[in-house]
Amino acid sequence: MSKFFHSFEIRHLLLCSLAPIGAIIAYLLLWVFPHQSIYLKFFTLFVLCVTMVYFCYHFFQQLIYKINVISNLLEAVEQEDFSLRGVTSGAGAFEGVIEQINDISSQLSRHRQQQREMDFLLQKVISNITVAIYALDGSHRLIWCNSAASRMLGTSLDKLIGDTASAWQLDNLLHNANTEHPVVSDHEGRPGRYKVTSDTYMVDGVQNVLLFVSDVDDMLRQEEQKAWQDLLRVISHEINNSLSPIASISQMLQQHYRHHSDNLPPGFTEGIDLINRRARELIAFISSYRQLSKLAPALKERVDLTALVAELPLLFSHRVITLNGPRPLMASLDRVQIHQLLINLIKNADESMGSSADSIDIEWAEEKGRLLITILDRGVGLTNPKNLFVPFYTTKPNGTGIGLILCRQIAESHGGYLSLENRHEQTGCKVTINLPLQSPA
Repeated sequence: MSKFFHSFEIRHLLLCSLAPIGAIIAYLLLWVFPHQSIYLKFFTLFVLCVTMVYFCYHFFQQLIYKINVISNLLEAVEQEDFSLRGVTSGAGAFEGVIEQINDISSQLSRHRQQQREMDFLLQKVISNITVAIYALDGSHRLIWCNSAASRMLGTSLDKLIGDTASAWQLDNLLHNANTEHPVVSDHEGRPGRYKVTSDTYMVDGVQNVLLFVSDVDDMLRQEEQKAWQDLLRVISHEINNSLSPIASISQMLQQHYRHHSDNLPPGFTEGIDLINRRARELIAFISSYRQLSKLAPALKERVDLTALVAELPLLFSHRVITLNGPRPLMASLDRVQIHQLLINLIKNADESMGSSADSIDIEWAEEKGRLLITILDRGVGLTNPKNLFVPFYTTKPNGTGIGLILCRQIAESHGGYLSLENRHEQTGCKVTINLPLQSPA
């Protein structure tokens, strides 16, 4: 019964009914007492009319208020503001509508929060997968791509969006998608093999294209590198387990027989020294290969490449090194790693030239948001280019076969690549380092 009287409609209906009921009672009283003054009758009628107008106006204001509340709630839902709630008092049709709108807003708010969480999860997954994903509209313009796509093209996302597929040499991949064999394509001067698939999706009734590109060479290289790292880890462990006792025992023998050399057979002391020295050298030799699996992540900072390159001639004072490039040229690099990369490559160039007095040329430039560093020597050139990045392969008498592999790892950890080829105009080797000026988003 209490809920019945708490209803907005019933409460105001009873309130508005008081005026006509009062009028009926007043006229009945005037009819019972017919000798009352005419002024009293008109005054009573006036009071009753004013009362009825007041109650009707009050009811109208309350009705407008309820309608405005519902209108504001619906407008908030239309504007996707699900935080607004209507206050209800009692029961009734209006209160029921307001409660239903409140429930709808709560459900939509929960669904939007869940959708945001799913979108965030999806963005995390897409950003961390190695497959490059491109979304193209009907005219083959890029409308979206992930981080792997920007790394593949070596530029930032904002420079890709809105551009055509042909501007970034994606038309070849697009036309050869969904084929069994990898597609050979050249991006920023770096030829590669790609597994390409495509699919379509609809936006506002318009068919768009999704392009998925996997770098086959990169996947094979990662598997190859992992296999070598696992092999090196096992070999290093086994050899160190054998060499460490040999080195320790030979050192103990050195110390023990150092004061008793008179009674030793000829060459005994020299043999012990040789065993100890070779054991130490082999331990150091094995330790050098561990660098293949322990390259630290690149700690990038703003570096002036010109100042970095200017330090190189000081390290090779016996060799003439010419420098040619814009000054200054700022880039996002790990200064220590790039410095070591350049030192390794110049050392290779210097050794290939032997005692020749020819110079080494270092050139650098900016091209399409990329940093290009070229090292030109006048040595013997590359005798077996296919084995350049094979671990342990070397043409040097004292080489370890890991220098170029480390250089390539450093370049790739910066989102770039390293290439070597023989010079065409004369003997010698041309080394190209291609790096992004800025870290891709």
